[in-house]
Amino acid sequence: MKYSFLFSLFISLPLYSFTQDFKQIKVEKIQAGIKLERWSGIHEKWGTQYILILKAKHPKYRLDLAFAKDSLIKTSAFAKQSKALAAINGGFFDMKAGGSVSFLVSDGVIIHENKPNVLSVENEMGANAIVVYDNGTGDILPTQGPNRIPSLKNVEDAMVTGPLLLKNSQITHLQKRPFNDLKHPRSAICLGRKEIWLVAADGRHKEATGLSLNNLAQFLLSCGCPQAINLDGGGSTTLYLNTKKLNGIVNHPSDNKKFDSEGERPVANVLFLRKNN
Repeated sequence: MKYSFLFSLFISLPLYSFTQDFKQIKVEKIQAGIKLERWSGIHEKWGTQYILILKAKHPKYRLDLAFAKDSLIKTSAFAKQSKALAAINGGFFDMKAGGSVSFLVSDGVIIHENKPNVLSVENEMGANAIVVYDNGTGDILPTQGPNRIPSLKNVEDAMVTGPLLLKNSQITHLQKRPFNDLKHPRSAICLGRKEIWLVAADGRHKEATGLSLNNLAQFLLSCGCPQAINLDGGGSTTLYLNTKKLNGIVNHPSDNKKFDSEGERPVANVLFLRKNN
């Protein structure tokens, strides 16, 4: 009970305390209802950071999902094929055989079941899923039962991923393990009542050291995000825009170990933005 009390005290700190060491260097209006925020700064404990948040108004825009069942495709190629306005890399995948390692639904059809490691109750990655309903509304739901799948009522797309970062403007307690605690490039989705955020934090470079998942959760909370979930990160982290104002990769994917836009890694799926029909 003592630990729970201390944790509750921590997550009740003022919303904006964690961005005090950052400066929002640029906000670009991409088109009506979409803007791109670029954050950078040197945090006393976190090091040098470069974080992008693409914000899209909902219900004008909605999330959608694109996937390759047994191969790997670059996020930019997924976006072009889907005629997406923007795309971010999606869930975890088999780097050798291709395809998702976690439960995936597209247009109401189950594409992948969870692999055995995701089914373990010890694995935070299998505890939640991002879902998109038939009307284009997104949500983050807990998974249920031994197969660890979310409720699929009125769900068009679903992806088991994680860990969960924020729920009801509260930081989720994460297991202490290297994946959570070390600084890496990170990708995440934030869902608000009227906005969808695609979040890419660069890393593995002197220009951007990357974030632990707790750092990422703190930063998103400080920006006003009510609920957020982690996606695959590391060398997969890629944010791509396909608009008149910006067309191309806008972050710095790390697979080529350079701070440029050329280090993109092929992935098994993406989440992308499009107009809501």
